[in-house]
Amino acid sequence: MKNKRLIIIGIVLIIVFILLFMLFKKNVSTYEVYNTDSPTRIGEVHLVVSDIDNLTEFYQQVIGFDILTKEPKRVTLTADESTPLLILEEKEDSVERPFPTTGLYHFAILMPDHASLGNMMLHLAQTEYPMQGAANHQYSDALYLADPDGNGIEIYVDLPPDTWERDKNGGYAGGSYPIDFEKLANEANPNWSGLPENTRIGHMHLQATELVMTEKFYVDGLGFDITSKDNGSLFLSKDNYHHHVALNTWSGTGIPAPPDNSKGLKNFTLLFSKEELEEAKARLTDLDFQFEEKANSIIVQDPSRNTIEIISK
Repeated sequence: MKNKRLIIIGIVLIIVFILLFMLFKKNVSTYEVYNTDSPTRIGEVHLVVSDIDNLTEFYQQVIGFDILTKEPKRVTLTADESTPLLILEEKEDSVERPFPTTGLYHFAILMPDHASLGNMMLHLAQTEYPMQGAANHQYSDALYLADPDGNGIEIYVDLPPDTWERDKNGGYAGGSYPIDFEKLANEANPNWSGLPENTRIGHMHLQATELVMTEKFYVDGLGFDITSKDNGSLFLSKDNYHHHVALNTWSGTGIPAPPDNSKGLKNFTLLFSKEELEEAKARLTDLDFQFEEKANSIIVQDPSRNTIEIISK
């Protein structure tokens, strides 16, 4: 009788373990994988710079942009001869951005493949322009530097989306790990000819004054999903991407916005569908966030006074 009971208990335990395993497997499999054909979400980045000629030369010769349009104090840069990605503007009354203030942490240039990132790495080494770092984030490989005005730049490539790991909260498990520089160099084509034409702005990383109202604005207002969150940072995306917008309070909470005429980030654009834009307008109105409405876009400031134009595509 005792052996029979033990057998029954063993069978019950096996069934429980099988059910738990199946439930866990089901929960893991419910996470959707990012589709690389998803729409571009960041349009262009607009910077106020100290010297238009010097910064234009940097972004052409060091980063590899081409000039799309040029005026005496304003240059629009592209990678495919038609899509604006970066606007540089020189203003006579501009001032240095005080520290610490909200604004740009870095803007991120997304390369199409590892060969392109390898080309960029070798090119930066040849130009002897100083890099600030490099990291494998488990969902991307990234190089970091700053332009002559100190604006942060990330140049990165995504790893295959089906390899992006989720943490226990369902967000992406990121981190900063060493890049395999030798492998990256071996994948490179030594004939560097600027940015590939399918280069785009992949994400924006901003400095924020706090994260509670910031989360309310981006998640409840604009409809972003949280992909990573801790006491000092918030990573957000649409379409199951690892992040389109990141914000941090690493320079402290309660820091002020810079003066309106500061050098650095003037604004950037987000690209929404028509339905997404209408939903965002309704949500922002309900939450009492003010915005300026235009024909196919709105202009709004987040709680840290980072200015965003949201365009319907």
